[in-house]
Amino acid sequence: MDQKMMVNLAAAAVPVLVGAIWYNPYLLGALWSNTAGIAKEKMTGSKLAITVVLSYIAGYYIARSLGSIVIHQHGIYSMLAGEPEMQDKGSALAITVQGLMDKYGHNFRTFKHGAYHGMFMGLWVILPVLVIIGFMECKKISWILIHAAFWVICLALMGGIVCEYMP
Repeated sequence: MDQKMMVNLAAAAVPVLVGAIWYNPYLLGALWSNTAGIAKEKMTGSKLAITVVLSYIAGYYIARSLGSIVIHQHGIYSMLAGEPEMQDKGSALAITVQGLMDKYGHNFRTFKHGAYHGMFMGLWVILPVLVIIGFMECKKISWILIHAAFWVICLALMGGIVCEYMP
């Protein structure tokens, strides 16, 4: 297993672990189940197991997509992906890109920077989506805020992990 996959697998655990705390009846679970209209008894046994497994799988795909958002260096590769010279390691373009990466490839590769971008993904993408869904489904503001805050925290942690540890 390569390091990229290991980082994504570690980041994928964030929504499961944070969710276990966040939606726990002793923190926000009681308020959440009340605003969502879900009986606590529904989230037990096989239903809970399926939720955890599917959350982990979905978290993996979120972690994989965060790399292109929190790691600025990915931009140069996506911008030049179609250039034939990029396939030839001895070409002027490939040598130039490698030189740039050698000199600047470590810039903005910290947990703090990834968490910053992850947090803003939560605020600029997830929050508006939840507002739209929440209002269309006549959910309470507390339902929107519980989920939005959860995703801001999760994406900040996942973005930090991906940015800091992705090769």
